[in-house]
Amino acid sequence: MRAMGETSQRGTTGTPAKQREPAIGQAMKRREDPRLLTGGNQYVSDVFLPGMLEMALVRSPLAHARIRSVEVSGARALPGVVAVLTAQDLGALGGPLPEGMADPRMTAAMPPPLADGVVRYVGEPIAAVLADNRYLAEDGADLVEVDLEPLAAVVDPAAQMDGPVLHPHMASNLAATVTVRVGTGRDALADADVVVQRQLRLARVVAHPMEPRGIVAAYDATTQRLLVHAATQGVFGLRRSLAAWLTWPEDRIRVVAPDVGGGFGVKNRLYPEDALAVHLAIQTGRPVKWAGDRHEEFVSTNQERDQVHEAAIGVNRDGRIVAVVDDFIQDNGAYTHSALIVPNTTAVCIPGPYRVPHLDVVGRVVLTNKVPIGPYRGAGRPQATFVMERLLDAAADALGMDRVEIRRKNLIQPAEQPYNPGVAARDRGNPYDPGDYPACMEAALAAMPDAAPVSRLRVGTGLANYLEVSAGMGFEGARYQLMPSGRIRIASGAASQGQGHEITFAQIAADRLGAPVDLFDVVEADTAAIGRGIGTFGSRTTVMAGNAVAEGAPLFRRALQEAAAAYLEAHVDDLDWDGAMPGVAVRGVPTRALSLRSLAERLERDGRDAVAVEHYFEGSRGAHAMGTHVVRVGVDSATGQVQLLDYVIAHDAGVVVNPLLVAGQIYGGTVQALGQALFEELVFSPDGQPLNTSFLDYSIPAATDFPRMALVEEQQMPSVSNPEGFKGIAEGGVMPPMAAVLSAVEQALGVLRVQLNTIPITPERVRAALTGDVPAS
Repeated sequence: MRAMGETSQRGTTGTPAKQREPAIGQAMKRREDPRLLTGGNQYVSDVFLPGMLEMALVRSPLAHARIRSVEVSGARALPGVVAVLTAQDLGALGGPLPEGMADPRMTAAMPPPLADGVVRYVGEPIAAVLADNRYLAEDGADLVEVDLEPLAAVVDPAAQMDGPVLHPHMASNLAATVTVRVGTGRDALADADVVVQRQLRLARVVAHPMEPRGIVAAYDATTQRLLVHAATQGVFGLRRSLAAWLTWPEDRIRVVAPDVGGGFGVKNRLYPEDALAVHLAIQTGRPVKWAGDRHEEFVSTNQERDQVHEAAIGVNRDGRIVAVVDDFIQDNGAYTHSALIVPNTTAVCIPGPYRVPHLDVVGRVVLTNKVPIGPYRGAGRPQATFVMERLLDAAADALGMDRVEIRRKNLIQPAEQPYNPGVAARDRGNPYDPGDYPACMEAALAAMPDAAPVSRLRVGTGLANYLEVSAGMGFEGARYQLMPSGRIRIASGAASQGQGHEITFAQIAADRLGAPVDLFDVVEADTAAIGRGIGTFGSRTTVMAGNAVAEGAPLFRRALQEAAAAYLEAHVDDLDWDGAMPGVAVRGVPTRALSLRSLAERLERDGRDAVAVEHYFEGSRGAHAMGTHVVRVGVDSATGQVQLLDYVIAHDAGVVVNPLLVAGQIYGGTVQALGQALFEELVFSPDGQPLNTSFLDYSIPAATDFPRMALVEEQQMPSVSNPEGFKGIAEGGVMPPMAAVLSAVEQALGVLRVQLNTIPITPERVRAALTGDVPAS
């Protein structure tokens, strides 16, 4: 691990101070845990303002229908109902919401706040009811009478790409085509000794953070300013979108994210409910709350995965990859508010940690009558890993080669680093960060315990490697400020949803400033606390905000010395920072020193501004973490039940700030992906009705479903993309499990030569594959 930066070398007496143990690399508990565990937290649902009203939505019960009429008189007459909105009541604000992620390759189809003329998925808002409380609002919503004329639903993106067309400004339901090519692509496939093709399917899944979405909007007519509390991953992005929709300057809007109970990417856009709550707050002059429930998470919040790949790999007789070709369809749902983030990331990330000299990927993004797709933990990366790892297994089987051996032959070697995959820079095709991929895989294999016999189960082992490209582009900031108490506050535009940013930033600041970790208070997710920001998603926060904290520390130290110079009657260059005090002392004169608290008191007494420094780190390329997952499963061939027995993870996360938090992120991502591998699938009827919109029918794993798990931190190779060497780790855990589990199940049933191409691998699919009744896909 690299040097930890400057620390104080002098005590308050002028004698050398004991070298402070670095904070970076220490396992420290999250600061927010006591608050969250003892009920001291505040989520959006806990925000109550004087005179607050609550909103409920009337949602479409049909996937595709023409709105003949919306009768609201009964709802408006209900005592306690303050307002009822339909699309016609919104005027100019009733048009499409602003594009937050426009892409010139895509024909945009943005959702309106309320459906106007046509509904395009079950759950699309048709009317909003505002009342004294949520109970009355729901009662009012029940009194709204909506007359719908059913239209043919588009549920199969491959078969219905040409129609019925969902949006009148489009010629078909094809919204975009994503292409990524390296070398000669398809032409090279013909030169391979062996070509293997697979159709690979990933089911549609729902993110389900523990806290559903929510918002509280309050408008001050006197100042003409808006205060928004929202369960969001990006307060500045939400402010920007609201300002664009309202055509207001951004400085009239303040957005604050209180405690956020999970995000996973789906709380990172302007939803119709957000816009409606803000509009009603402005119109009524009273605060408005909307707190979504679990059913609304199923029918209104971004969903993900839902890709079908027609993929092929060409290899030579020795197992070396010649070419990979993939044509896939992304079922994008009804609208395009997340642009091409998911399908583009899938296309770019398919090579992973392997040498793929020739690559040709074409992804077609098709609109259907389902909830719109948007980034969910991994945001296209798990799909890419699934495709590449499944193709390697298929190629190994075709060659009669061990599945581990084919990976040994194709993993990028340390001597080849920095390796450039040849993908366009626009698509994150920068050279990879250093990493010993083969050593990481071998460490994971070595750590897998010996298999023990399991009664009535066929046992198999599978593995998958991954390369996690984390978002190191854009910027993020850190604002240091000396508080009247003498403590130091660090503000960031990031927005934690459980990641532990408070202790992470404090650890970085402690090392780079040379001060105790407990000196720092961290404030996030408030547009009034720092000038600008982007937010927390894409494994970017430690890389971006962490570097801002590190680079801002010496600037803040200098500002403290400059402020203290006049009081100590010394030149700033003759002052030392003393982290043990903490404060500033005159070099060589131990009696002339000023603690931070004393400095803050004097500045306040003299009417001078508090010492503050705001610094931004800007990145131009992503960072690359990597790792290997190995899983052992037991399969009951009589029932098709898959039992997870052992699980080993080896990874390289660059410079690790807090191993405890890194382990939590990796285990958490792995658990989510194991649920998708074995259980999770949102199922639709032919007319577009989601059939399992409760946890009674949509299966998610329980604690008892998970195996013994071990984490091997094989490497910590610093990233070269940023000065601190940080790499993103929040999405690595979710990338390999799906492929590893299917590989293990195939190995368990190896004598039967079963091919499994679809996740989740439910007992029904295992039995179908064994009996040959229907294809396993």
